[in-house]
Amino acid sequence: MNLSDEPRLLAQEVLARVERHNAYASIAFDAVAMSGNLSREVRALSKEILFGVLRHRTRLERAVSEYANSSLDHCHPFVRRQLLIGAYQILFMQNIPHAIAVDRAVELTRLHVGTTPSGFVNAVLRKLAHQGEPPFSTTDDRFTRMGVVHSFAPWMVQAAVDTVGIDEADGLLESLNQRARTILRTNVIRTDREALMEKLHQQFPDAAIAPTRFSPVGVEVQGLPDPIRQDLHREGWYLVQDEGSQLVVFFVDPKPGQRILDACAGTGGKSLHMAARLNNEASILAVDLKASKMDALSQRARRAGITCISTTTMNLIKEQPEGVFDVILLDAPCSGLGVLRRHPEAKWRLTQEEARSMAKKQAQLLEAMASRVAPGGMLAYVVCTFWPPETTERVAHFLSMHPEFERMPAPQAPGIPWSECTNAHGDLVLLPNRHNTDGFYVARLKKQG
Repeated sequence: MNLSDEPRLLAQEVLARVERHNAYASIAFDAVAMSGNLSREVRALSKEILFGVLRHRTRLERAVSEYANSSLDHCHPFVRRQLLIGAYQILFMQNIPHAIAVDRAVELTRLHVGTTPSGFVNAVLRKLAHQGEPPFSTTDDRFTRMGVVHSFAPWMVQAAVDTVGIDEADGLLESLNQRARTILRTNVIRTDREALMEKLHQQFPDAAIAPTRFSPVGVEVQGLPDPIRQDLHREGWYLVQDEGSQLVVFFVDPKPGQRILDACAGTGGKSLHMAARLNNEASILAVDLKASKMDALSQRARRAGITCISTTTMNLIKEQPEGVFDVILLDAPCSGLGVLRRHPEAKWRLTQEEARSMAKKQAQLLEAMASRVAPGGMLAYVVCTFWPPETTERVAHFLSMHPEFERMPAPQAPGIPWSECTNAHGDLVLLPNRHNTDGFYVARLKKQG
């Protein structure tokens, strides 16, 4: 067996890279998958297994340990991963017969580790297949049970409860374990949504293609080959961008002729969206710590026909661009709890202490950006998380220190039902269980002048 024809071996290899090198699962998967001549079927199955194990790790470890009568900590790493891969197929993948899931794990373990470990894998997985998942404790409280069922650390469960209450927290955690949708953003510099959808239907008649509910330029696709490898993408007709990320720009609502700063821009998805929406009739400065991200943004801009973005690298806590801006979009570093659907490996790395450190950095960035907002201008605070110390509490603290700023209500945007995705303060709050988007929080803060 090799990577090109055995998806479980590919999943094993990527899991090993995630564990050993703290690799991002999606990046590591693409790197390993590109090294072999994989069919779409092998890629799809291996990716489903990989992300499934990462999303449900606590629950899988609990089930396997129960039948192994011991912790998995002392198992050979290959054996432990095959047990989790097999358990995921048995418990969560109805389209794979249990016998196949067990046999593949046993054979792979025999080939790579030896006969004795393969016998252990066979015994454990057969028990799981025949007897089913061990029952959950009847003495656990609701809070503890949510953490076990959905494989979340206690502090993450508490973050969900603090955000939506205990009754809705179960649904929020469940939604963070679901596969994220593939969403395209129409590049309105090149075309409109209707023309893009017609072109997609022509080129991919078997794909499911539909307009998004909230974003007026979004297109949801299913069954499409890798979107970034298609000619339409290379020609700049669309960019791959979650509907929630698209809505951030509609909520910020920049205007033509404004001087705009995209702070912590990354590879510039929101800069590119603002530029396209404004038909290149603005001056946008995109800033990030990493030159590689600015280089990627410049390449994406050329492909999309964007001409109004300039880039620079800068640590915005220590230094700021010259002058003031009509709009500052501060897409601050955060815990990323809202995007765990796309990065499930973060569930097992991110600690509450690290998240609190992020919150302190957000406070520093807000403080640094406050002086760069022009009188009458707007500071838009954006994070892809829902944890209150990074969202509502962070903004409340900033406003208590800066009385010259005040919240702005949602903008006028025909066709976007802001009432369905804003809180009592008028801030944008997107959650995967409510809106089927990545989780985002945005506050629009106007400077008096």
